[in-house]
Parts: sequence; C-alpha cells; structure tokens
Amino acid sequence: MADNYELTDESVVTFHDLYRGQEEDGFILVGRQDIGSYVSIPADALEVIDLLSAGKTIGETEHILEEKYGEEVEIREFIQDLLDNEMVRSVNGSAIATTSKAQKDLFSGITQEHVGWMFSKGAWVIYTGMAVVCVVIFAVYPNYIPQPVDYFFHPLYSVAVGFMFFCGWILVAIHELAHLFAAKSVRTEGYFSLGHRLVFLVAQTNLGNIWTIPRNKRYTVYLAGMAWDTVAIFICLLLILGSDYNVITLAPLWYNFLKAIVFIKVWGIIWQFRFNMQTDVYYTVANYFRCKNLLGDAKTYIKNFLSRFIKRIEPRDMSNMPDHEMSAVKWYSVFYFVGTSVTLATYFLRTIPLLLLQVRKALDGLLAGYAASPVDFADSVILIVLNTISYGLLGYVLLRSQWSSIRSQWSGIKQWFHAAFA
Repeated sequence: MADNYELTDESVVTFHDLYRGQEEDGFILVGRQDIGSYVSIPADALEVIDLLSAGKTIGETEHILEEKYGEEVEIREFIQDLLDNEMVRSVNGSAIATTSKAQKDLFSGITQEHVGWMFSKGAWVIYTGMAVVCVVIFAVYPNYIPQPVDYFFHPLYSVAVGFMFFCGWILVAIHELAHLFAAKSVRTEGYFSLGHRLVFLVAQTNLGNIWTIPRNKRYTVYLAGMAWDTVAIFICLLLILGSDYNVITLAPLWYNFLKAIVFIKVWGIIWQFRFNMQTDVYYTVANYFRCKNLLGDAKTYIKNFLSRFIKRIEPRDMSNMPDHEMSAVKWYSVFYFVGTSVTLATYFLRTIPLLLLQVRKALDGLLAGYAASPVDFADSVILIVLNTISYGLLGYVLLRSQWSSIRSQWSGIKQWFHAAFA
C-alpha cells in the first residue's frame, strides 16, 4: 500500500498506462497489466482520470466536475485509492515507487496458437466425456473408489510419503500449468512461476489479468486445472482396469502407484468444492453470478444473520449492494456451509486416516524393535521424523501470525506469577 501523499488543490497527478475494460453494471475495470493490479470503479470516475492525465490539477478537476454536474465533488479519497493500488505514476513530479513485482512468465514463448487446441470446444467435450466415464467406473467398480491406504503404494511408508511429496508437487505444477495454458488460449497473460512456502518449493500461477477478458471466456481458465486432473484420473483408471482384465501387465508397485495418483487427484477435485475458500469452483460460481467479492459478502451476510441472536456480533450495512449480487450472496451463504462440510470431510476421511495409518505403522515398527526387523524399525523412525517436520512447519505457519499475541499473553502470565508469588 502506498504512503499517504499530501494531495492539495495544486497537486498534479499522472498515471501509469492503465487498462480499461468494458462497462458492466455501471462499473469499469481499470488496472496495470504489468503487475496484475486492478480496481473496479464507477464509469463516471474515468472522467477524473482523464482530466488529471490531461494535466489538470486536483482543484481544477474538481471545479470542472462541479460545474458539469452542479454539485460539490471531492476526489482526493479516490486518488488515494488509486495510489494504494499502484496506479499513480507521480504526484507533483515525484515518482511513486512500484513495490509489486512485475509479472514474469517462464513460458513466454508459448502462445494461443500453441495451446488453443487444448481448450477448444472439442477438447471440452472430451474432458466432459472422461469425467463421465470416471464416475461410471467408480459406480461399477466400487473397489476403485480411493481409500486412504491407497496413498501408501510402497511397503515402506516412509518411501511412499517421501516420494508422494515430490510427486504431489509435480501434480500441483501440472494443475497450475493448465490454468496458465488456458489463459494463453484465450489470449490473456497468465504467469507461471516457482516460489516457496517456508522451505518448500511450490508452483503458482498468477491470473491477475484474467479480468481483461470477456466473462464467458474466464470459465476456460478457471476449470482448466480440474479438466487436466480428470485426464490423469481417467488414464490411471484405464490402466488399472487393463491390468485387472489382463489386457496389460503392470508390476504390483506400478499398479499401487496408479491407485495413489487416483487418490490424490480425486481428493484434489473434492478440495475445489470447499465453497468456504477461494478455489477454482468458487471463482467459477462468482464469475457466473457477476460478483466481485462473493465469499467476503457471504461471510458478512452470515454474520449479519447471526447478529440477530448474538449481540456481540456487529452487523454491517449491505443496503448498497446490487440486487443481483445480494440474491447470489443469499444462495452462496448456503453453499458456504456445504464447503465447510467438505472441509470437515476432507480431514475426517482423508487427512486423519492418513495420519492414523502412519501412526500405526510407526508404532508396529518401533514396538517390534530393531532386532526383529531393522528395515521396519528404520522405516518407523524416518516416518516419525517426516511427520514431525511436516506438522511442525504447519504449526509454525499457523502460529506465526499469532506470535505477537501469544508472546504478549505469555508475558502477562509471567507478570501475574511474579506478582502472585513474589
């Protein structure tokens, strides 16, 4: 966020090259494509940007607009919002530094001509057909429905956990790559990059410029990741079926590995239906209802409802929200709880069972002892170390944002003890 600059009647403001979208519901999207920063402003506000860009001072701009509309005009707060979103190039000749990084693409040489066929109408028919076939296979062969034990494709759980960590990262990268290629297929920029979360290398796709394309084309970008996930599940299921019917020969290890991939990908798609988070499905729904902040507004609506029964919850005014958005928010509030249920199901049907299987495996190896089976004992120790690191880092991430509060509370507890027992 930019610092507060002193904006006076004599201030001259210039802007970066700003993208301007089409008017929609009285608003126009403006922003910088180089850093993927956009704001939705009333269509009339473009006149402010145009006058300032023409060299008018803030005072002159306000005077022109007051004469035109016959009412007092105040634009300083609007300019400050543009400053905060890094749209302003300079104020009174002083350049405003851009703190956001320019978006860089590892696949800048790939264009719509290269990847358009992957997301053509014919391709989407194939993706849909694959999804239907996968559902049919699960219905006809219930034993193919992923189970937590499928994750441990190797007899040594530590090998399975370690290998699937890296394999899972590759699968996530492919999912993100689908979003990037889909963005390129509709002739907008998507920026694929390698980043990190703590000490882990991750793949990430910045789709900030998706707002520059027509709404109906955004579905291609939002759904691309799940489409490619479906392809992976479809191929794995066909290979498993082929092996079971002796059409092809798969070694037990490869057979189990394919089941592990199905487990990861199926739960990856289920994860997208966490309507209480900003997932691919959420963005698809928000795009359909033409809502700018569907999740945030749904949370506000739920809090306002609860405020009727819980006095300490302060309601917020939502009277200025357009009717179509309010209608969507009311419907989405129900799906918000569906998403919460999906989240809970993920933990109880996936995360906790995976953890319990590892705990049991580790205890069996440790209780048997090193002498009984050095390999199983070592497997147990490595398994414990891997989980300790994994959950330790998770705890660090969760507590890091609360660390100042925890230290303050701990300091208060120590002072209380000193005062009580001095």
